[in-house]
Amino acid sequence: MNVNSTIASAAPREGMNDLYQKINRYVYEIRMIELYEYLHGMERKKIDKEKAYDVIIDAHDSESNPVTNVWKARLADPHSLPYYISTRVEKNERRANDLYRRAVELNIERMAEDGDKYAIACLGWMYQFGSGVDKNCSIAIKWFRKAAEQGHADAQFILGVIFFCGDGVKANASTAVEWYRRAAEQGHVIAQFNIGCMYQYGDGVDKNYSTAVEWYRRAAEQGDADAQFNIGCMYQFGEGVDKNYSTAVQWYRKAAAQGHADAQLNVGAMYYDGFGVNQNNSTAVQWYRKAAEQGHADAQYRVGLMYERGHGVDKNISTALEWYHKAAEQGHPDTQLIFI
Repeated sequence: MNVNSTIASAAPREGMNDLYQKINRYVYEIRMIELYEYLHGMERKKIDKEKAYDVIIDAHDSESNPVTNVWKARLADPHSLPYYISTRVEKNERRANDLYRRAVELNIERMAEDGDKYAIACLGWMYQFGSGVDKNCSIAIKWFRKAAEQGHADAQFILGVIFFCGDGVKANASTAVEWYRRAAEQGHVIAQFNIGCMYQYGDGVDKNYSTAVEWYRRAAEQGDADAQFNIGCMYQFGEGVDKNYSTAVQWYRKAAAQGHADAQLNVGAMYYDGFGVNQNNSTAVQWYRKAAEQGHADAQYRVGLMYERGHGVDKNISTALEWYHKAAEQGHPDTQLIFI
């Protein structure tokens, strides 16, 4: 009876371990899906980087999952792309390197070889930038291709960037478009924006403003500020759509509300010229100043001009010179003669 009891009790433990692993895998998959949905606007979600990164920061398996470690390393890495920033994570090179090493120790390569598309993409990223491993663009591309062929939208997008820039491969704009399109059709916002640019400028495809607008609109509706700004330009100049200043201002405002400096400048210019809005110098100055405070040289010059002429503000030559000087320090051509 004792032997039979031992055998009977072993099976449920083994079954529970399998169940536990399946649950962990399910939670991991859901987490990664949610990360990419918020990070790149997948599944038509609005981009929300903080929500995306919270998914990683709050993960319960930080010490045991190599993919989680790579993502946390990206957020801590001061040399990482500007895209990887969270208000909850301080940039710290030593911390980032420890996390990259931890991912290697946890055998992220084995996880990738077993077919985990998220690990595959992370490994490609590590080789691409030499993070935790020796930099090797050829190996990076190999891993990105594997992830891309499994439908990993971010890997597809990165391959598009690699082929467009010729990083480790011969530059090929047509191939870049193909990879961007595969990512864009899954809702990858930056890929959608990039395809819009390719059609607007005729890189790898025949120039087509109407198609450019279509792709910009898809990205813009998911909250991408660059796409919102570009649509505003298309409406302002009548490229691919009927010229419509009011609609241009609406799109500029959406981008400007997200801190897009060029859009803030353009909103100011529309108010100054009275295009699509009632002419208002005071409002123009407000928008110029928003962009100028972000270091936008042309906006700094225009704020100076408004103070010099007393448009929308009390005339003040001293304040005008301060703004001109800021613009001049960045090489703005219209301010160079002022300070000879």
